[in-house]
Amino acid sequence: MESIGGKSLRSLLLALFLLAAVASGSSSTSWSTSTTAGPLAVNFADPEGDPYGPGNYDYSSVFADAYRAEYFDLTGFSVRLEGDNVRLAVSFTNVSNPLESSLGFSPQVVHVYIVGRCENARTDTLGLNARLRAVDAWCACVIVAPNLGNYTSRIVLADGRIRAVDRIVVENNTIAAEVSLAMLVEATDANLTSWRYFVAVTAYDPDSPDGLVRISIEEREAPIVYTGEDRESLRFLPRILDMLAETSGEQYLMLSTYSAAHGDVATVAAYPYAEGTILPYVLRAITTTVTTPITVAETYVKVYTVPGVTTTVTEHVQVPKYGPELYALALVSVVLVVLLALSLDRRRFLGK
Repeated sequence: MESIGGKSLRSLLLALFLLAAVASGSSSTSWSTSTTAGPLAVNFADPEGDPYGPGNYDYSSVFADAYRAEYFDLTGFSVRLEGDNVRLAVSFTNVSNPLESSLGFSPQVVHVYIVGRCENARTDTLGLNARLRAVDAWCACVIVAPNLGNYTSRIVLADGRIRAVDRIVVENNTIAAEVSLAMLVEATDANLTSWRYFVAVTAYDPDSPDGLVRISIEEREAPIVYTGEDRESLRFLPRILDMLAETSGEQYLMLSTYSAAHGDVATVAAYPYAEGTILPYVLRAITTTVTTPITVAETYVKVYTVPGVTTTVTEHVQVPKYGPELYALALVSVVLVVLLALSLDRRRFLGK
């Protein structure tokens, strides 16, 4: 990693400009907190009409009975302190139960990663093919599932301990989970107002090895269809259909930061976004030398802010593609080094 400067700074500014352009054309998230009247409550609204992952997902007509865009279109998320419990509620355009779960909803699955202060905080996600930035490392993850097959609701702590969700209720297109306040405070910290959240919507899939939704290019093979052209990306696609974000454009931007070429999954951010940071984005560029095409390099860049560091840094991988001119230059360099070594040895010999 290296500090931004020169060309990297210009690339960063260009990416920020593009991000602003995307955001300006998308519906936005609003949020509010209430600590004066009644129990602590935090409410977020998510843009409607964007349950398409990175923007290039669609829903298979073959699986349309159980998997429809409206079932996964996140419209809101709230956290409410109620006595000894914390109520986490996610709202959708439509909550139905086509797979006939006893809990009254399916096939939605929601992961709520709580970002607080704890030891052993983690940036990985639990089967979603995505990771959070270091500044968004999580302490507890509340999984809300229809409890079908072997995929069940639970709380996963950063240290690996598993706890039960106390209660799940469904009402007015909202699924709410009640969990122990004491347990969450032990896992994170007591300052609930400082918590941030990564809320990801995925789906239960009875035909998937791990219970989470399959994604394929062919609609007869999976509930979710990837409409992109890069078949090599299938293994790295985020298994996220919607997520809590400021705008739809920012969701698409973050979920598009995967790279099959570099074996990298998408990088996402918790909400509200950490102050003083920028969202993950990917810049892919092909560069050539000004005079002769000796070298062509593909540069893959992720830009983000590291915790405790005031400057923005880049993480990049260069994949050089060499032409014959470069190999010839390398050969000439080797020959010159050998001749120089022989010359120095001869001088030493004559000096004796």
